[in-house]
Amino acid sequence: MKQHLPRIFLTLLGLVLMAWGIVTPMVGLFGETTDALVTHVRRQLGERNETIPDRYTHVISYRFTLPDKEPVEGFSYVLGTSFSITTPHAPGLVKVRYLPVFPQVNTLEYQAYPNLGHLIVLAVGYLLAFGLWREKTPKKRRRVRTEKKTNGRNKD
Repeated sequence: MKQHLPRIFLTLLGLVLMAWGIVTPMVGLFGETTDALVTHVRRQLGERNETIPDRYTHVISYRFTLPDKEPVEGFSYVLGTSFSITTPHAPGLVKVRYLPVFPQVNTLEYQAYPNLGHLIVLAVGYLLAFGLWREKTPKKRRRVRTEKKTNGRNKD
């Protein structure tokens, strides 16, 4: 059992990545849009170790209200400068997409639409969950039949 523990962990991690790679684009395609009030913005760690200077990771916490007046809270990671995060919609408001069936699954509108990043996460999740653990089947060797070349002449 101890030897199977890493395999179980990586399979579960792969399933989670696959779920994220599928659900987030579904929010963008089938979700509802609403305005959310930004409740808190926090910068995490220091400057990112990238070639573009002055980029930081921020966590935006927000709250929106459903049509039935139920409040829902969420958060998202965004990149920004060292001073602030821009909210292009209105000061203190962001556009959020959520699934009407399960509004706790929500994200910022501009992060929700399908993109290459979602496809990459889905592919990596598939490899972790299923691709690495397939049994390798030995290849059958085909016999190659060799014939003597006669250069177009028949020996009779």
